[in-house]
Amino acid sequence: MTLLDRYLKAVAAHLPKDMREDIIAELRDLLLNRFEAKEEELGRALTEDEQEAIIREMGHPLTVAGRYRSGPNHLIGPELYPYWLFVVKVGVAAVLAITILGTVIQLTVGEIDAAQVFARIFNGAFNGAVTLIGFATIAGFIIERQPARPKFMTDWRVKDLGLFELGSLDADALERQFRAGAAAGQARGSRRLRSTSPMANAMASAAVMVVVLLWWVGLLPIGDLRPGPGDIVVGGVDYGAILNTIVDVAFWPVLAYLGVRILFDLFRAWRPGAVRRIAAGKIALAAVRLAAAVWIWTVSPLAPIIRVESVSDVIEAARRMFSGGLDLQALLTVAMVFITLETVAVIGRNLWRLLAPRDQALPA
Repeated sequence: MTLLDRYLKAVAAHLPKDMREDIIAELRDLLLNRFEAKEEELGRALTEDEQEAIIREMGHPLTVAGRYRSGPNHLIGPELYPYWLFVVKVGVAAVLAITILGTVIQLTVGEIDAAQVFARIFNGAFNGAVTLIGFATIAGFIIERQPARPKFMTDWRVKDLGLFELGSLDADALERQFRAGAAAGQARGSRRLRSTSPMANAMASAAVMVVVLLWWVGLLPIGDLRPGPGDIVVGGVDYGAILNTIVDVAFWPVLAYLGVRILFDLFRAWRPGAVRRIAAGKIALAAVRLAAAVWIWTVSPLAPIIRVESVSDVIEAARRMFSGGLDLQALLTVAMVFITLETVAVIGRNLWRLLAPRDQALPA
C-alpha cells in the first residue's frame, strides 16, 4: 500500500458513506496532480519523504474529513458560548453557595470539625463544578446542532439586559443593579420599570434548579442528603433520622417537581412574553410547594418539632433563634413560616397577573 493509499484510507474512515467515494476520488486526483507538478519541477520521481511532505500539506486525515462533514465542527460555537458561560457562572455560584451552606450546617451541628471545613468546601465545590460544566456542555452540544436557534438567543430586548451585567460580578455592575432597583421602586405609580430580564431570570433559575436536581440524585457531591444515624443530634432530637425519613418519602415527588420546574424555566426563557401562561405555571408550582409545606407542618416526622399554635409561637421561635447558640428547632420553625408565607405570596401575585387586564399584567 502506497503512502497515498494509506492516507486516503485514513480520510475515508471519517467521511459520510454517501459522499466517501466522490471525495476520495477528488483528493486522489488533487494529490496526484501535486506529485506530478513537483516531479516536473525536480526532473525526477519523488521519494517517499517528498511524497509525505506534500501529503502533510493537505492536512491531517481528521482535519480534512472534517471539512466535508455537515453541521458544526465544534462542541459549542461562538454565538452560543456566551450563553453557556453565563449559565455555568450561575450554576457554579449556586454549587459554591450550597456547598458552603451545607458545610456550615455540618460544622454547626458537630458533624465535622473546623479542620475539615476548607477541605469539604474545596472538594464539594470542585467536584460539583466539574460535573455541572459537563452537563452544561452536553446541553450546549445538543442546542448547537438544532436546525433553528432557540428564541432566547434571537428574541430579546435591550431594556431587559440588567441581569446579564452581573455576569462580571464587579462592583460597578452591582451598583447599577441597585440603582435600577431603586428606580423601579419609584416608578410603581403607573407601570413598574424592570431592571432584570425575564428571559435571563428564567435561564438563571433553570441553571440553579439543574444544580439542585443533580445534587438531589447524588451526581453532585456537595452535601450529604442522607446523613448516618446519630450524625445530626441537637437537643436530644436525631435530625439525621428525620431527614432520612423525609428524603425516603419525598425523593421521587421532589425529583419530578425539579424536572417540571426546569422545563417550565426553559419555557419562560423561550417565551418570556407569555405572561398569563407563565403566571398559571407559577401558580401550579407554588401550589405543589404549598401542599408540601402543609405535609411538613402536619404529618411529616418534622411536624411535632415545628408545630405552631399561634403567632406568639413564631415570635418566641424567632427570639430563641437570635438569642445566641444553636436552636435548630427555632431555626426550622421560622424558616418554614417564611417559606409558607412566600409561597402564598407567589400564588397571590400570579393570580393577579392571570386575572388582570392584558395591558396591566407585568411579565412574570
